[in-house]
Amino acid sequence: MNRQKNPLDVLVRIALGALLILSSGFSQAMAESPTEVVRETSNAILTEIHGRRAEFEASNAALDAFVRDRLIAHIDQTYSARLVLGLHGRSASRAQIEAFAGALSDSLMRRYGRALLEVEAGTQVRVSGEVPVRDGKIIRVNTLVDRAGGAPIPVDYMMRPDSDGKWRAFDVIVEGVSYVQTFRAQFDEPIRKQGLDQVIEDLRANRIELDVE
Repeated sequence: MNRQKNPLDVLVRIALGALLILSSGFSQAMAESPTEVVRETSNAILTEIHGRRAEFEASNAALDAFVRDRLIAHIDQTYSARLVLGLHGRSASRAQIEAFAGALSDSLMRRYGRALLEVEAGTQVRVSGEVPVRDGKIIRVNTLVDRAGGAPIPVDYMMRPDSDGKWRAFDVIVEGVSYVQTFRAQFDEPIRKQGLDQVIEDLRANRIELDVE
């Protein structure tokens, strides 16, 4: 698919896989650095995806459970949602932000969850660097996703520690395109015109196409 014609489709397909890869190590690696979390867990989770491919292809429920266990429970959904909302988040209540975060995550899973099965066999992740941001309060972990069928894809993870010191991802940057910034641009106009509560309701009802032409 051409990313220039449909950047969000490709971004989300890669970003979901990337976040899944990263999030798998959070529960075991609370004291480790962001780079160690990525390096020690990325290829293991890729192996699991390929090893369970037949199971996942036969059962949407098994795939959904796998994605939610590895991904949704371990990313910083609320903080990420605040960033996506941008200025709209300043006037939103915490309950609204959490509702938006949940509705967006559910919508992404419905639309792109099975895209994880498209990850090619032999795909490997290489950590190429780690850049501290805001005096080390945020870490940008740079990786390259090596594929058998094409050039390596640069994928960067923006991470910050929670109150327990566990590093959580809140943004993924694929080939220079930010998940957060892409969705912020998409949701700005609907929220301004319809209000946040209506956008949340539309997301839940699958009335919003998470797609940019």
